[in-house]
Amino acid sequence: METVPSAEQRQIFLACRAIFSGTNANIRKTKTIRAHLENHHDSLQALIPSYNVWRALPVVKYFLEKGLFQSNSKAQVEFPGLLEPCSVRQTQHAALEQEASRSAEQALQEVTETYEAQQRQEEEENEKRNGGPVPEPAMVSIPIAINSDEVGQHVCANASDQTLSSERPPTPLFPLYLPYHAQHHILTTVQKVLEECIFAFCHKWLPDELARRGWDCAAAVELSKWTRLLGPWASQLPDGTLRPSDLALETMLARVVKIRHTAVHRLPTTAQGVCDLVAVAVKLAAALGDALRTAQLDDLHRDLQEKTTILESNKSLLEANLACELDSIRAERERLDRREEALRAKTIRDDGENKRMVGLLVERSLDQIFNVCAVGPKTETYCSSGFAVIIPEWTRGLLRGGTVGRGLGLGLRVFVVICCFLLLAWAVWHRTGMD
Repeated sequence: METVPSAEQRQIFLACRAIFSGTNANIRKTKTIRAHLENHHDSLQALIPSYNVWRALPVVKYFLEKGLFQSNSKAQVEFPGLLEPCSVRQTQHAALEQEASRSAEQALQEVTETYEAQQRQEEEENEKRNGGPVPEPAMVSIPIAINSDEVGQHVCANASDQTLSSERPPTPLFPLYLPYHAQHHILTTVQKVLEECIFAFCHKWLPDELARRGWDCAAAVELSKWTRLLGPWASQLPDGTLRPSDLALETMLARVVKIRHTAVHRLPTTAQGVCDLVAVAVKLAAALGDALRTAQLDDLHRDLQEKTTILESNKSLLEANLACELDSIRAERERLDRREEALRAKTIRDDGENKRMVGLLVERSLDQIFNVCAVGPKTETYCSSGFAVIIPEWTRGLLRGGTVGRGLGLGLRVFVVICCFLLLAWAVWHRTGMD
C-alpha cells in the first residue's frame, strides 16, 4: 500500500465510515470496494482534499480488513482521540437538539389540534346525516407538554437542514437533520408498514370489525384512524394477545400517530426525533406480535442510529476543523493588523526624518546666503563676528581672485601673496626691534 499520511487516513476513514457501515463493513473484494467509492465520488471528493479513488482504495481495503468500520474501539486504537467528543460542544449540541425538539412539538401540537377539530366536525356531520352516532370511539388525545411561557417560532418547511427556531447559537451544523427526502421516505415507509401490521393483527383477531366497516386491505385505513380504534378494541381481545411492553398500548398509539402527522404535514424533524419515532414503531409491532415487521423496523432503527452517530461525529469533526481554521484566520488577521500598525508608524517616522533633513538643508542654505562675510569696496571688511581687518584693496583683490587676479596667472598670484606675508612679517619684526 502506498504510504499515506496519518492525517489523510483519518479523513478517508471519516468520509467512508458511513459508506461501509452495516453489511457493507463485511466487503473485502477490491472490485466491490472500488464500485462503492465510485458511486460516492462527488461526496468523497468534497470531504477529502485531493481525493483519488486509486489512492483511497488500498486504505479503505486495509480499514475493512482490520475491522475499523465495525468497531469503534478498534478505530479509537488506530486513530487516538478521533471519536472522543468534546464535553463543551456536547452541551451546546444538546441544547440545540432540545430547542429544535420543542419547536417541532409545538408545530405538531397545532397540527394535532386541527386534525382533531376536523375529525369532530366530520363525526357531527355524519351523525346528522345518519340520524345517530357513528359507532367509532373518539380519537385518542396526544399528550404533548407545552410551556406557555416560552415563546418559540417553528418552521413547517421542507428545508430540514435549518433549525426550527429563529434564535439559536451560531453553530450552523447542529442540530442534526437528515435530508428531507430521506426523512420523508423513512416516515412514509414506517407508516405503511404499521398500517399493514395493524391490519394483519385486526384481520386475525378482530375480523368482524373490519367486515362491518368494509375494510378489506391495509391501504383502506390510514394510521391515524387505527390509533383511534385499536385502543377501544383492545378490550375485545383474548388475554395474552398483546405482547408485554414497557409502554402501554394507548401511549404507543399516541406516539405512533406523530409519524403520520409528521409525514403528511411535512414537518422537519431532527435525526434523533426520526429515530425515536421508528423506535416507537418497533415497540408497537412487537406488542402486536408481528415478528417479521418487528425485525424489519428494528434493523431500520439500528441502521438509522448508526448513521446518525456517524453524521454527528463527522459534523463534530467539521466543526472542530472550522474552529481551528477560524483561529488561524484570526491569528493571521491580528498579525496583519500589527503589521499594518507598524507600517503606519514607520511611515510617520520616515516622514519626520524627511522633514528634519529638508529643514537642515534649508538652514544651511540660509547660512550660505545671509551669514557669509559681506565684502564692500572699502578697505575695511566687516564679518558677522564684528571683527574688522584692514587689508589693502589690491591685496583683497588678489585674495578674492577678482578683477586684478583674473588678469594674472596662478603663479603670479601665489608670488604676490607670499610677498605680502613676508612684508607683514618684516613689519612686525621691525616694530618689535624698535620696542
